[in-house]
Amino acid sequence: MITRLLPSLVILLALATTLAAQTVRWEPSGGTLAVGQVSEIALVFENCEPKDTPAPPKAPGLTMEMRGRSENVSMVNFNVTKSVGYTFAVRLDRRQSVEIPAFEIETNKGRLRVEPARFEAGNATVGRTEIAVDAIANGRIGLPGKSVWAGEVFPLTYTLSAVRRYLYQLGSGPEWSPAPLAIEEWAKPEQVETAIRGEQGISVIYRTRAYVAAPGTYKLEPVNQLVNLLAGNSGFGFFQNPVLQQQSIASDQPELIVKPLPQPAPAGFNGAVGQFKLVSKVVPERAKVGEPITWTLALSGTGNWPDIPGLPAREVSKDFQVVQPQAKRTPAEGKIYDATITEDVVLVPTRAGTYALGPINFAYFDPKSGSYKTLTTEKVTVTIAAGMAEKSEPTKSAATPETKAESTAATPSRPLPTPPNPPGLLPTEPAGGSTAAPAPWAPHHLLYALLAPLGALLLFWGRLAWQRARAGDPWKTRRAARQRLRATLARLGVTQSALPLRPELATELRADLLAWQQDVAALWQIDHAAPAATALAAAIQAAQPANRSAADEWAKLWQEADRTLYRAGEALPADWCNRAAQALASKSVRSFSPFTLLLPRHLLPWWFAAALVALVVLTPAALSAAAPAKTPADLYNAGDFAAAAQVWRDAIAQQPTDWRARHNLGLALLQQDAAGEAAAQLAAAFVQHPRDPVLARQLALGCDKAGYTPTVLGGFLRPGVVQQLAMLASPAEWQRLFVAAAALAALAFGCWLALGYGRRSRWLKPTGWALLTLALLLAMTATIGLRTYGLAADNHAALVWQQCVLRSIPTEVETSQKTTALPAGSLGVVDKTFLGWVRLSFGSGHTGWVRKEDIVMLWR
Repeated sequence: MITRLLPSLVILLALATTLAAQTVRWEPSGGTLAVGQVSEIALVFENCEPKDTPAPPKAPGLTMEMRGRSENVSMVNFNVTKSVGYTFAVRLDRRQSVEIPAFEIETNKGRLRVEPARFEAGNATVGRTEIAVDAIANGRIGLPGKSVWAGEVFPLTYTLSAVRRYLYQLGSGPEWSPAPLAIEEWAKPEQVETAIRGEQGISVIYRTRAYVAAPGTYKLEPVNQLVNLLAGNSGFGFFQNPVLQQQSIASDQPELIVKPLPQPAPAGFNGAVGQFKLVSKVVPERAKVGEPITWTLALSGTGNWPDIPGLPAREVSKDFQVVQPQAKRTPAEGKIYDATITEDVVLVPTRAGTYALGPINFAYFDPKSGSYKTLTTEKVTVTIAAGMAEKSEPTKSAATPETKAESTAATPSRPLPTPPNPPGLLPTEPAGGSTAAPAPWAPHHLLYALLAPLGALLLFWGRLAWQRARAGDPWKTRRAARQRLRATLARLGVTQSALPLRPELATELRADLLAWQQDVAALWQIDHAAPAATALAAAIQAAQPANRSAADEWAKLWQEADRTLYRAGEALPADWCNRAAQALASKSVRSFSPFTLLLPRHLLPWWFAAALVALVVLTPAALSAAAPAKTPADLYNAGDFAAAAQVWRDAIAQQPTDWRARHNLGLALLQQDAAGEAAAQLAAAFVQHPRDPVLARQLALGCDKAGYTPTVLGGFLRPGVVQQLAMLASPAEWQRLFVAAAALAALAFGCWLALGYGRRSRWLKPTGWALLTLALLLAMTATIGLRTYGLAADNHAALVWQQCVLRSIPTEVETSQKTTALPAGSLGVVDKTFLGWVRLSFGSGHTGWVRKEDIVMLWR
């Protein structure tokens, strides 16, 4: 029996041993973590592996980021153990105990439980010394007092202080979750000298404004900021290098008392707290019935604008029709709590009379005086006079403007550029002078430039078609004859009336009669040089079969003119001129129609149709390719890289396309070990002036130091045939060559148009073909050049120079929004800005918001 059960017992024992060996645990699972310092812990999988990348639960006050993966195999007493470890960098942000909660994770051996890990807060020291970090660096939140009113906008400061001999450089900007405070973005920091425990120190002061909507007592969250401390030196002599320690400095956590507003509040109070100004304006004050009157109400000042719903309501007489548009809220640039809200209400009177508009009252709380105040506008009397038909329609308006904000959330993909491996280089000497590169046109400007040659070609074409239509107009001779007849009859009337007094005018009379007969023959299209009256009557009868009297009248006039010309002593009847003028007025001649130039025989020579079709087909395809006393060079050569960099920054602010200034700024930043921004500035210089081989070499050096390759530009570091072609010109220059190609194509078609409309020259046809061939070559080359630069050819292109967080909305307060890491070297297009934030649009169609200081604009 025992022998029979022995194999089963062995199998069960082995299975139990295997199950017991599969564990997941933290190493270490407890101990101390230095506050603000980066430490490492590992999540170890023994005899199993996770099905997916581990994502431990978050612990409040502990920042965790996975750094890598490792594997280990060991054998003890023929017992093989395989372990997989995931290393996490952790940083305790504040002085408190922290626990990573227990959780379960899916492995290839089933679902296993990970026990919690508990850590106590320890003191952070500088390097291997016993000097506490708190003794040499600290942060402090500055409030205007212990208490503020609910809704009061108050100044707030954050000050980072450190001993100068330990502070190497700042590692980041302030990171803070200010809730329940609502704050503006930090202003540009100020740096002042200070003393810390008897040693020379530096204080960096950040300023902003904030307010709290709800009353209560609040303990503020600490502000965290990374600093790089000098912990010692490695090496010896000339080869010494500084040893840096990155430390997170947490500020104090002051308590803020927010007092409730006094009660009771006055009637009409809508929650406004601050200092405000209310202006009412009515234009015009005198009008007629039916004429519009504009009543403008504007509220401006400093206060809790996010909590102010709008302007007070207005009431007007039922004798007005009211047109009420949306109110317009305009904040001051870069500020949230300084704004103006304006609303224009259009009143259309329907009845004459005198009406009073206002007064309007606006109640608010003034935190400076601690009391409620009311703004009242003056009453305006408008006089309406009777005018258009009056109408009475009962209308009552309560103007209560509302403003709404919309935000668009986007979840961009994560770009993964491959870092380059260029040869080791050193920064060169800065270039002299200042040279501005042409900036690319905006897409609509490029479209206008490409359409301009086409417009000129169309105008030239229209002029040729107009000339041909006028020359071939069949009614042209009859219109000219009718015009001459009118002038001839006017002369005959004058001559006939003066003939009794001046017999010598008989010769002029006969000459005018002959001219009249010639123009009448031309008017009725009679080819005979001297037709008889019967021939004229027959021609008129054929042209106007239904008008027999007109033919008879013209024949009678013709006979009377013949008798006067060829019979001696025969005078022209006294009423002849009047009857001839009436006959001429009854004869209508078709006027010239401009639309005849659209006829195919006028607009299109037969061979030109194919060329026009080619132009129409090719055009959309083409459109789709779419100084100080001391020079900065002296400062750079003297080793004052920071001062030289500032001068070049100012030059770039004045002229963003100065590629020499960008190149020199990149060199100065490399000397200061700011390689990330340096690579971005060098990339901008290269894109603006790619023909310079020095810029390409310095870009390779910058990318090597920064550890990233800008998207799209990686191919230019080791250029192939296409990249070498693209480097012959900048994107802006390729755009201009594209426009030149369009102009050459228009000239080519202009030559063929002139040939089609009868311009005879042996050079027109070969010149047209030569111009078109050159235009096509230029267009294809420019298309290749522009496509090689990709997004860098957009005049709003921006390069991310340091790893940052891509957010779906432009704020750091909202913690529930979707975010993702955005690696350095990502290239996007700025399509929106908002209070120090910019929205980037990527080639994949995704968008997201980043801080403006995280990017470098390539062209602006």
